[in-house]
Amino acid sequence: MTDTASAVIIGGGIVGASIAHYLALKGQKDIVLLEKDTIASGATGSSGALVRMHYTNPWDTALALKSLEVFETWGDLIGDDSGFRKTGFVAVADSANAYRLRNNVEMQRGVGVNAHVISPEDLKELQPFANVDDIGAVAYEPDSGYADGYSAATSMARRARELGVEIKQGVTVSDIKRDAYKVVGLRTSEGDIDTPVVILVAGAWSAKLAASAGVDLPVGAQRLTAGMVERPESVQDSHMVFIDHAVGQYFRPDVGKLTLLGIRPGPSVDSHVDPDAYDGTVALAWQARALAQLAHRVPAMVDAGWRRSWAQVDGYTPDGHMVLGGAPTVEGLYIAAGMSGSGFKTGPAVGMCMAELVLEGESRTVDIEPFRLTRFDENDPIAGPNDYEIPEFVVPSMPP
Repeated sequence: MTDTASAVIIGGGIVGASIAHYLALKGQKDIVLLEKDTIASGATGSSGALVRMHYTNPWDTALALKSLEVFETWGDLIGDDSGFRKTGFVAVADSANAYRLRNNVEMQRGVGVNAHVISPEDLKELQPFANVDDIGAVAYEPDSGYADGYSAATSMARRARELGVEIKQGVTVSDIKRDAYKVVGLRTSEGDIDTPVVILVAGAWSAKLAASAGVDLPVGAQRLTAGMVERPESVQDSHMVFIDHAVGQYFRPDVGKLTLLGIRPGPSVDSHVDPDAYDGTVALAWQARALAQLAHRVPAMVDAGWRRSWAQVDGYTPDGHMVLGGAPTVEGLYIAAGMSGSGFKTGPAVGMCMAELVLEGESRTVDIEPFRLTRFDENDPIAGPNDYEIPEFVVPSMPP
């Protein structure tokens, strides 16, 4: 492995691969990407991989919209296949949150998203199997869908390698080295690398590495759980991607007759979750709750059969939004961490923005200033004026 580089990226998920790709595309030479395991082995490979623009603030929305352009033209821009499937997307909300949803769609349309508010009756026309009794409003994005986390990250990394990036897997970074207020390199399991630029994209492991450079990064590991069920005979047709704000769940189709689902986590920084030693098992209670929520929205899914379930960790910030930008106290240290569950769908655009920031001093593709690290010290967290209030979902009791 080389002992010098113009820039080193730590982390081989979709965001790290995207940054490497766009840096190289802009002409940067001698880039090294280090991944402690394999490309997409962390949160990216376990992601639901939704591709949608429905957010409650314009900045995440803009990142997701720019990323959609990449997913739609992936073969021409990147090559291979990201697994993107344009199924359409709906976000549903109960009556108490209906006005929030309408306001959010108005904001999204202002950013340029092809989004529309439709009625529960309209949703029933689009998805006849859906229960709409408790729905107050629906946001519909016909251009959205889902992709495959592993395929997208590995093809982005392959393209970066073709552009000259050195990608090293199975290499662990232990420390980021600095001299006074500047980055000078890092220490790895295969030796030191001297570099003036380090881009920290290590997910749930980011805070520990930032601390080695004297930077307090409020990113904690949060355990996320998802699973896959096989649709019963009565629901053989595929369906759109759903985010169900009425119960706190997302679900989307997968290959064949499968549906992937997960329960919406809330923002938190749980220092008790060790990303190197977390519980990877999935409790039966989680499966029962997840399937009950799914069957609430699609009643025929009560007969769905579990194929598998899994747990992974992602980096979360206190306000549930990513950190993007330069470290204010360490020249040459850049951070794209704490993606808080939004790393995949915004990954291509984050790569563009971070490459612009590193090489040109500012991001032009999307304004990433709201995602700055200093917002926490400034008491200026990211919060949409129409964030949803998810009601408590009571799991129905099973008959004796």
